[in-house]
Amino acid sequence: MSANSNPAPASSLGAIEDWINIDVIQKLAHHTSAVIAALVLFWFVGFMVRKLMHDGIFKHAVLLVDEFVLLCLFVYFAYELFVYL
Repeated sequence: MSANSNPAPASSLGAIEDWINIDVIQKLAHHTSAVIAALVLFWFVGFMVRKLMHDGIFKHAVLLVDEFVLLCLFVYFAYELFVYL
């Protein structure tokens, strides 16, 4: 064997990395799972607050803060995703 010979890749034309960006798919899956988890958790908190707290200003304030934080999380995840892409 000569010193200059390099082994040829198994399939240089058909490599999946040439056709599909695995890193982007992983990032999309991560963001999708984070958004779904945030939706479920914030829905559960809102459900518990609606069922367990008496009607009043504090209940409405907690629900308003809950919805505002959820909106901020969506904006953050969207910003992070668009900056990455």
